[in-house]
Amino acid sequence: YRMQQIGVLMLIMLIMLTGKFYLLIAKVKYAFGGIGDAGEPSQSFRELVYYLLLALVNGLAFTSYNLASTYILTRISVVHHAALNCIRRVFAIVMTSIVFGLTITFLQGVGIAISVGAFFAYSYFKMKRGRKEKKMEERRKKWGALIMEPTDKV
Repeated sequence: YRMQQIGVLMLIMLIMLTGKFYLLIAKVKYAFGGIGDAGEPSQSFRELVYYLLLALVNGLAFTSYNLASTYILTRISVVHHAALNCIRRVFAIVMTSIVFGLTITFLQGVGIAISVGAFFAYSYFKMKRGRKEKKMEERRKKWGALIMEPTDKV
């Protein structure tokens, strides 16, 4: 949350320092000053409201994503979170291609396949390791001190 506030403040300062702030003020004045003949809002005012609504929806979606991601990170390991984030990116790329009608090149398809394959490999080996640890725990409970711990040292 704090990083987002700092980012917005840095953006505002950059706009003010580069002298582009007057363009933003002029656009707002133009949008609010342009009333049509029938008392209807002008096209530029409608565009400004549309842009502001899109910005609001985008901000809410991004904030929700960050909050959900932070919550999930408290519940799972960092490596698992990174793997899920990789799949999220692949999903976003594929959905964007479908929605906007973009074709996926062969090289992009290979990258998507590698990402999905790596995620499934990670999930498989994590599950396999969990089963192995569960078996060892059951043996420890059953046999107690008679079970020797496996070591990597020779």
